[in-house]
Amino acid sequence: MSVISDKTSLAKNTLFSLTFIGILFIASNLRAPITAVGPVLHEIAASFNLSGVCTGLLNALPLLIFALASPFAPVLTRRTGIEKALLAALALITVGCLARPFFGVMGLWTGTFLIGLGIAIANVLVVPLIKRDLPDHAARCVGLYAATMAMTAALSSGIAAPLSGLSSATWRVSMGIWVIPAALALMVWMKVCARADGQSGSPAQSTVQGTGSVWKSGVAWHVSMFMALHTMVFYTLIDWYPSMADEHGVSSSAAGLHLFIYQAVAVVANLSTGVFIARLKDQRLLGLICSLTITLGVAGLLMMPDFSVLWLVLAGIGAGMSMVTCLTLFGLRTREHSQAGRLSGKAQCIGYLIGALGPCLAGILHGHTGTWSSTLMFMLLISFFQAYFAWQAGRNRFV
Repeated sequence: MSVISDKTSLAKNTLFSLTFIGILFIASNLRAPITAVGPVLHEIAASFNLSGVCTGLLNALPLLIFALASPFAPVLTRRTGIEKALLAALALITVGCLARPFFGVMGLWTGTFLIGLGIAIANVLVVPLIKRDLPDHAARCVGLYAATMAMTAALSSGIAAPLSGLSSATWRVSMGIWVIPAALALMVWMKVCARADGQSGSPAQSTVQGTGSVWKSGVAWHVSMFMALHTMVFYTLIDWYPSMADEHGVSSSAAGLHLFIYQAVAVVANLSTGVFIARLKDQRLLGLICSLTITLGVAGLLMMPDFSVLWLVLAGIGAGMSMVTCLTLFGLRTREHSQAGRLSGKAQCIGYLIGALGPCLAGILHGHTGTWSSTLMFMLLISFFQAYFAWQAGRNRFV
């Protein structure tokens, strides 16, 4: 009996280790195929004679898909299980990465749609999977997951333009290369699914369902708005900081370096927050600190733009802390993994829907006022609201 028990325990530990490795492979594909587009967007537009409206839509389409598809990911999970739903998500990303550079304008739009849909599904389901299979190390796993997303996102945006210049294929190289990590993740996750199917008593067989409705829960709305407001500020800075910097005489290359620092600091904050967040009695103070750090960074950009690198470091710390805190709250504010999936679906729907408005509103404000100060004041106001929702979401309660 002892030998059988030891073998069962070893099999479970092997599955959990493989699952963790698979999660990191998934994370490497959840931002990079999207952030690689921006630096070569003008080349893509020139290749297909895209209008300004179409170019803007191509850039915004993934975020819109994240928002609209996220609530339906838990429905897919109930039909197939988390592992197979994530396998389907990786298959969509892989096919999308293959179609986008090699099948003309139809492939560009179809590939972008498939990538966005696959990422939307995986965005929602990874945290519930961690809550179910790795509960004793959930916060650290979420921190590593978020850091991997951020690192590959920064890498893809950094190498897109240089890769484009390597051959006559230009932007197709920058886009096509991401089929490699997608295919690798797909192969690893196929192995996870095979082992999960073959192991009796696997957590994947659990059918326990939470009873609280996330759409009627005040806790769920607080978590969702916390995510939405920090997402709005993050994407607004990513999209418009180079233009803000240009207003103060900063070159485009220097602005690009500043944005890299902003994202790199966020990676460090991802990792450090994941280490200690689970040790806290609740997350109110943490939510307040990360929100006010963003506030201080934005205020600095508004009042003392000459020290923009310092303010971006502060804003990056706040952004990284906010992301890990939000993702961890999906698990901490729910009693079991299926309910965590529904909270994740709602929060990411609201988060990306509102978050996508940030860059649009920033552009409108700048167009009306002719200065970026109005945009920064708007972001400052949003960060104050974020602090309120972060404090409420951090209270130790359940959906």
